[in-house]
Amino acid sequence: MGPLQGLRVVELGHALAGPFGGALLGDFGADVIKIEHPRQGDSLRDMGPKLGENSVWWRVTGRNKRSVCIDFKKPEGLSLVQDLLRTADVLIENFRPGVLDRSGLGWSDLSRLNPRLVMLSISGFGSGGPYSERPGFGKIAEAFSGATHLTGQADAPAVHPGYSLGDATTGLMGAFGVMVALQERDRSGKGQLIDLALYESLLRMIEWQVPLKQMLGWEAHRKGNQFPFEDAFLTDICATADDSDIVVSAATTKALDAIRRLLTDEDVIGPSSGTTAEMAAALRDWVAKRPREEALRLLRERDIVAGPVYSASDIIADEHIAARQNLVSVPDVTGADVLMPNVVPKLETTPGSVRWAGPALGQHSDEVLTECLALSEAELAELRADGVIR
Repeated sequence: MGPLQGLRVVELGHALAGPFGGALLGDFGADVIKIEHPRQGDSLRDMGPKLGENSVWWRVTGRNKRSVCIDFKKPEGLSLVQDLLRTADVLIENFRPGVLDRSGLGWSDLSRLNPRLVMLSISGFGSGGPYSERPGFGKIAEAFSGATHLTGQADAPAVHPGYSLGDATTGLMGAFGVMVALQERDRSGKGQLIDLALYESLLRMIEWQVPLKQMLGWEAHRKGNQFPFEDAFLTDICATADDSDIVVSAATTKALDAIRRLLTDEDVIGPSSGTTAEMAAALRDWVAKRPREEALRLLRERDIVAGPVYSASDIIADEHIAARQNLVSVPDVTGADVLMPNVVPKLETTPGSVRWAGPALGQHSDEVLTECLALSEAELAELRADGVIR
């Protein structure tokens, strides 16, 4: 069932950073118990195009999780969640700072309840600092980290990527933090709090922007498809003659020389035209005269690193993605097959797996509460009647 089999994770998170981290742990066998409100559940269930009652997106981020509906604003519901957390190894939450404290589920309460608990707490700006009370979503975090400032054309406003970059990187960093904290718990026997702000993962990933400003006074600015460093790299997206796009990347002197030789041999540039900007413009003109596959073949024959700009249709049809089993088809609760990204990374001897797609709201309530808390049918029925569980 995966290397994390036996690890119990309670997820109180909602779209998207916390649930993304929970899904990563679930991919490798952790028992992820997702607690949702009995009436509406995770807002991710309603995000994007829907198939039936839930979004297609939910089917991916909710995979390998057991959905339990508990209203923990009611005393009986709070008691159930606390009892579950007594049995848990990890809690993942991404409410605004103070919300869980006021509910009786803050770190000070839970660390006494379960001293071995590792709690991953994700919020827009973290639980400390002058901005901690500010609301924050992924796009706010992307802008605050400096990532948005570096994205887009030099003579146009900055742009956001069309996907949840800030949330996903934070979920990934959060899952990493959980594994580090669990390793420490193996030594000390004690859990700990992981306080993670949404912007911090991207701030860490763009690791050169701050020291370059501080040490050299050099402020990075967006340059479209080019890397901000002048003449350090040639990375560009080029339109082809058949209305497609390819990306060319040259990050070493050898790679830049290969592009220069190609353009010189083809009489596109002269021997003295050697700046990165000049080569990038000439390369775009050269590629524009050729269909995608021809351009890629000729570039690769010159040992120039290039590749296609893929759409979802391209990804689904690609033989390499199929050979690597990068996609997996999983049936959902309606019986429909959902094609989704497979587990990453691949472990040779203890691989992860996608065991089921995102469940129906409250699908596992009775199962989990019976298994973990030994509640009887009569107790479950009473809690349902009172609106505490679903």
